[in-house]
Amino acid sequence: MINRTFSIITLFVLFAATSLTAQEESPKDMNAQIIKGKGFISYPSYSGSPFLNTKFLKGEIEFLDGTKVKNIGLRYSSYRDEIIYFNDYLSAQIVVDKISLKAFSLNDINGTKRIFRRQNYDGFLTGERYFEVLSDGRISLLAYRKVDLETCDPSYSKLGLAYKQSYSYYIFAPDKGYAILKLNRNSLLSKFDKPNQKLVRKVLRKNGVMITDEASFVLAWNLIKENEIPVNF
Repeated sequence: MINRTFSIITLFVLFAATSLTAQEESPKDMNAQIIKGKGFISYPSYSGSPFLNTKFLKGEIEFLDGTKVKNIGLRYSSYRDEIIYFNDYLSAQIVVDKISLKAFSLNDINGTKRIFRRQNYDGFLTGERYFEVLSDGRISLLAYRKVDLETCDPSYSKLGLAYKQSYSYYIFAPDKGYAILKLNRNSLLSKFDKPNQKLVRKVLRKNGVMITDEASFVLAWNLIKENEIPVNF
C-alpha cells in the first residue's frame, strides 16, 4: 500500500514537472507554428551591408488576419527585401513568407519604432514590397529601403562588388497610387499648385526648416500636413 501511494505521488510530481516545462516552452513552439518561412542562407561577403540593421532588433510582425507576434528578434534585408526573424526555440534564422504579412516594426537602437507595411507597387519592377512609413495619413510618405549589389572600384572592394544603398521615396494614397520624390526642396514643391507653393515656402521659412536630408524632409512634410496645405496628387 505504501509503495503504491509512493508511486502515485511520484507520477503526479513527474506529470506536474512535464506540464510546467510544456507551459514554459509553449510560447516558443507557438511562434514556430504561427510564423511560416524558410531558413535564411547567408549572402556573399562584399563591402557594405545588405541589411538595414546588422544585429537583430526587438520587433513585431502582423499577419493579414490581424494576428500579431511581439517581442521577437527581427532583421530587415534591404538587399532581398525580406524580413528575417531569429527563432529562439530552433536557434535558427527564418525568412518570413512575405505574402503572409501585413506589416512589421522594429525598435531601433535609439528606441524609435520604425513601421514597415507590405504593399503592392505598380510602377517599374512591380510586385510586393516592404515600405517604411515615414509619415502616415490620407497621403503617406514612404521609403523603399533597397540595397543593390553593384560593381565598384577595386580599391574600395577587392572583389569589385559592393552593397550600396539605393533608397527611393514616394507619396502614396490608396486611390491615387504612388508618386516618386527626391529629397530636395524643388521635388517637394512640385507636388503643390503655384499658390500653395508660396504657402509651403512660408511654413518652412517660419519654422527655419532647410531640406538637406531625410530627417529634414520628413519634418517639412509633417509641417505641411499640420497646416493642411493641399497636395497636388
